[in-house]
Amino acid sequence: MRQGVRPIPSQLFATPPFSLGRKIEFELNPSINSIPASDWDACLEGHNDHNNTAAASSPFLEHAWIRCMEESNCASPETGWIPQHVTIRIDGRAAGYVPLYIKGHSMGEFIFDTAWADAAYQSGIQYYPKLLVGVPFTPVTGSRILLNPKIVSTFSREQLRQVRISVGEFLSRIAHSNGISSVHINFLTDEEAADLVGPLQEAQSTEDKDEKPMNFVKFILGKLENKYFRRTSMQYHWINSNAKNDNKPYESFEDYLRCFKSKRRINIRRERNKVTKESNVRVDAVIGQDILKHHGLVDRMYEIYVSTVEKMMYGRQYLSIDFFRLLVKSKFLKNLCFICARRSTFNIVKDGVFYGRYWGCLPGMDVKNLHFETCYWSAIEFCIDKGLWKMEPGAGGGDYKWARGFDPVLVHSTHYICDNGLRRVVGQAVHEETENHILVRKHLLDRSAVGQRSAS
Repeated sequence: MRQGVRPIPSQLFATPPFSLGRKIEFELNPSINSIPASDWDACLEGHNDHNNTAAASSPFLEHAWIRCMEESNCASPETGWIPQHVTIRIDGRAAGYVPLYIKGHSMGEFIFDTAWADAAYQSGIQYYPKLLVGVPFTPVTGSRILLNPKIVSTFSREQLRQVRISVGEFLSRIAHSNGISSVHINFLTDEEAADLVGPLQEAQSTEDKDEKPMNFVKFILGKLENKYFRRTSMQYHWINSNAKNDNKPYESFEDYLRCFKSKRRINIRRERNKVTKESNVRVDAVIGQDILKHHGLVDRMYEIYVSTVEKMMYGRQYLSIDFFRLLVKSKFLKNLCFICARRSTFNIVKDGVFYGRYWGCLPGMDVKNLHFETCYWSAIEFCIDKGLWKMEPGAGGGDYKWARGFDPVLVHSTHYICDNGLRRVVGQAVHEETENHILVRKHLLDRSAVGQRSAS
């Protein structure tokens, strides 16, 4: 356990009944194994409607994924991640959970706040430890306040909002009472962010021939008493929607290519031919239980993951071989998809979404364009063939992804900083950052490589 970072003493925390007359209590758990897997995963049921972003979940919220992170010591007190998962009790009944960690650093989060930590240090404020609601090392949007649909099915929309507000108030309260600087809820859904802080409305632009454009964003900073503020970041996702054919799914990879301009189509075909024909590289997808049929494949995927970390000056090895081995022995195996060639990728598929996670190539085995083939083209072709509706390739690489037909999307986080002065300074910076992200996203969607997209 890192010096100065300690778990919060276990106890039952009660709040006054919220305005609609229900009693809500919270209990902290020292590990994911303190919570029955069946109870935790029951809160993920019914979250596979891709037309309803408010219900969006992700496979990385599954008990098995988090358990493997913790049991392998990848996310553990020794690495600066102290589990403090929250049980939400409504009228005495366990109704939901929150994946919560006390953090002694900001690594492995992908919502970057090191500039905030620097500002705190310069002001004599201790930024660590802090509270993080999220999944370790996983920049994927999903519900962060997990509620059992069977228990809250009779709740009104306002009651659900009140539950989320109560969670936010509870987290800010324990931060204040335990000498913790801040609360960060990363990669939550837009609906959750709206309930905690307020809605994020699209930027409005006015243009005049003699004046520079004036941009306005109606952005709510700390409307509620608990003074959370919301932040946006940007990722690039591939959507199986042909803008040139009434947004119907692509019929084939060639159908997808037809959406590009002629010169770009030629370049893409040339990229693929250099791999599959000139270099005679075969690309295969190995899914679920079939992974176990290939002896040594899991260990090889780990070696490939490590090779990429070692090549990149910014690379950090967050995962261990124990994590990979635990994962394939768990129920999570059904979600795994390895795209294998000389360079391979480690992916997860669930509920019509393809999540690209890790990639790499062993020394001396790389060929030109193999990265684009395994990480983009073969993955997109797999999505089209299997009828998947979206591919999320993870953080970073925006220019590469946008040029290959991936569209910018806003991802959300909400934050509470205990120090009033630091909260005001950071909140203003986030306000300006959000304005920029909204405008850049609209600009890029209007110029999408595969046809103009809607910013809705």
